[in-house]
Amino acid sequence: MKGECTSTSKLFVFVVAFLLIPNLATGQNNNTGELETLQILIPVRQFTGFVSYEVDPLTGEYNFSGFAIKVFQAVMNKALPNHIPFKFVPFAKPDGSMNGTFDDMLKNVSSEGYHGAVGEISILHSRTTWVDFTMPYLGTSISMLVRFRQGPTKTGLGRSTKYVVASSLGFSFIVALLFWFLEYRNDRHASQSKTADSSPRQSSATNVDDYFRREVLRSIIQTRLVMILFFMVLLVLITCYTASQTTTSLANQPPSGNFKSLNELIRKEANVGYREGSFIRNLLVRKGIDESKLIVLHSEEEMVSMLSKGSAEGGVDAIIADEPNLKILVAKHCDKFTIEPTYNLHAAGFGFAFRKKFERLPEISNGILRLIENDQLAKIQEMTIGNLEGCSNEPNNDSAFLDSDTLWILIAGAIAVVLLIGIVLLIYCGNRKSVAYPCYLSPCC
Repeated sequence: MKGECTSTSKLFVFVVAFLLIPNLATGQNNNTGELETLQILIPVRQFTGFVSYEVDPLTGEYNFSGFAIKVFQAVMNKALPNHIPFKFVPFAKPDGSMNGTFDDMLKNVSSEGYHGAVGEISILHSRTTWVDFTMPYLGTSISMLVRFRQGPTKTGLGRSTKYVVASSLGFSFIVALLFWFLEYRNDRHASQSKTADSSPRQSSATNVDDYFRREVLRSIIQTRLVMILFFMVLLVLITCYTASQTTTSLANQPPSGNFKSLNELIRKEANVGYREGSFIRNLLVRKGIDESKLIVLHSEEEMVSMLSKGSAEGGVDAIIADEPNLKILVAKHCDKFTIEPTYNLHAAGFGFAFRKKFERLPEISNGILRLIENDQLAKIQEMTIGNLEGCSNEPNNDSAFLDSDTLWILIAGAIAVVLLIGIVLLIYCGNRKSVAYPCYLSPCC
């Protein structure tokens, strides 16, 4: 009896040890991550803002870069309490092109034994059947990139400029008449004084004609001098005012594109572009756009070229994509394209994808939060994709340095300066009794 109890006890201990030891070993491996290197898929495309890689010709190793890559490396190497080894695996065919779409890449995470995927991966409900997502490392929305609207821009510049020019010409005529009247009165006074003081011998016809010729030339030169000064000031005022009004009028107008909505694109049968591998294609088909009107774009250069052409020349009239990618493009081509503000579809953002029930997922999400709180994420963005708001087309308030009150003050000041110069010339010239002949070019002749 005693022997049977001993045998039963040994059997029980063996069964318990057989069941618990593998679980303990597995749990230790999952907690430390020392025995397993994570296999992380990355997309392979010519859009290099978020993910890019190149092969070192000497070592044959991959060098990875891009915003998403740098954020993931910072999380795994610095923001986590325990380092987790990982390895990036390009999701590519033997020829180097991408092996399908982003959805295909996430399905491979689920079915081919990979641990996760990194890139500009949009967090979508339809993808949660294959993978689990971390918290977003970058907020985003779905936007539409279009060309600036071509055609004349209606502003209030014409009316304002005509008003300024008309007022300035009126002041010019007033100043001219004033100087003409002063010169005419001085000429009459001078001619009467000369006639009264001259003897019959000195009042020959030749001297009288020469005297009047000099007086007429003197009046013309003085008047022209004042008018030239006045028009120089006037030219500066009109130039400054016109430039200021042009800049202000254009800056205060919101960016306007050729198309405002998907319905307008569908109605006009316009071609629509989308980025290679993006889920946007399926979204646009569900929205009602004909598949024959959808054009895949493989690089930023192709996006610029096709959007510049338009549908009439075999290009596209709009590009639908995630807003961060469009802002990267707009920052380089502020004078050509704009993100249509009336079209915006909210999205959850960009996140990292991992296979279902991955034990480290909460820890990695906490690492992203730690980067955000320490401003490390903003620094990484500045070093990689830069400031996405660098070309927001906001009006520059400093350009409107000439308002209506300032303009009239400048005009009045210019007129006062011209009148003061004229009065000084009249007084100075009136005090001079004699000038050597000839005096055609002297203002005080």
